[in-house]
Amino acid sequence: MSNAFSRLGRRVSMALGLGRLTSNTDEQASTHTVQAALAGGELRSDVPLLQQVGFHSRPLPGSDVVVLFQAGDRSRGVAVATGDQRYYPRDLQPGDACLYHVKTGARVWLKADGSISISTSGPLNITASEAAFNCPITSTGDISAKGDVLAGKISLTNHKHPVQAAPGTTGAPE
Repeated sequence: MSNAFSRLGRRVSMALGLGRLTSNTDEQASTHTVQAALAGGELRSDVPLLQQVGFHSRPLPGSDVVVLFQAGDRSRGVAVATGDQRYYPRDLQPGDACLYHVKTGARVWLKADGSISISTSGPLNITASEAAFNCPITSTGDISAKGDVLAGKISLTNHKHPVQAAPGTTGAPE
């Protein structure tokens, strides 16, 4: 009986592995895989990397990894979480959440006070069929538009001003 408990205990203890990624993810197959160095010098290759639906990342070599082994069988592992202690944002407050890029520092920061901060050192590109802002908008830089700009029903491109001192109206803006 103690032999059965011993085997069960060993399987449970072998079901979880913590380690570091040793190379880039392999994105060639439909299920992406990683190579992980685990405790005791154990190296596991072609470990499937599972991620949340709608979210995908390519963790860098040296990232932490959690590998679950089915029934404690070390040949049947699945990487279920990755993290990288080298690049965590250090300025978050309790209750904050942040999506960030480990190399560039670009991020979307959901703050505990309800505000959202988006920052990037490169361009911010938004592609949509339409965007609506139901709030005042402030810009500290120049604003340019390739199309017309409307204020109410007044076109910035096509509006004309009446001329007070002479008959007629002004021409279109230049």
